[in-house]
Amino acid sequence: MVAAVLFAVTFGITASGAEIIDRILAVVDGAIIMQSDVTMAVRLGLVASASAPDPITVPLEALIERRLILEEVDRYAPPDPPDAQVDRHLDDIRARAGARFDTILAESGISVDQLRRHVRDDLRMEAYLQQRFGTLQPSAIRDWIAGLRRRANVNVLPRAQ
Repeated sequence: MVAAVLFAVTFGITASGAEIIDRILAVVDGAIIMQSDVTMAVRLGLVASASAPDPITVPLEALIERRLILEEVDRYAPPDPPDAQVDRHLDDIRARAGARFDTILAESGISVDQLRRHVRDDLRMEAYLQQRFGTLQPSAIRDWIAGLRRRANVNVLPRAQ
């Protein structure tokens, strides 16, 4: 204990000088959703952003729902989408981000391969919802997601204001 205090004093480490690099926003059945996940998803247009006073809530809820749906999809293991379809969606994301694409990936700490897996999972989820709900009736899907959330262990952590 004394050594730790001496180290902190010697090197000027203080609690007030700590820099927050990332923050856990939610845990969904053990899967962590970080603030960087929300930021990346918004910046790449993977989830809707909100212009509300709290710009985190809407995209965080979308990522929580995505996690819940993906758990259900993984239980039934629908086939992977064709590579060409994944490539088209990845190209759309790249086009939306424009020159910022590589910067967004670097700042988010993800690779193109990780983004590709994200896109693949999104397409698997779309196929599952289409198969399960047909014409994608929004109210039926909302009710189904609410049921998934009731059965899941979802913990949204408080955020510092």
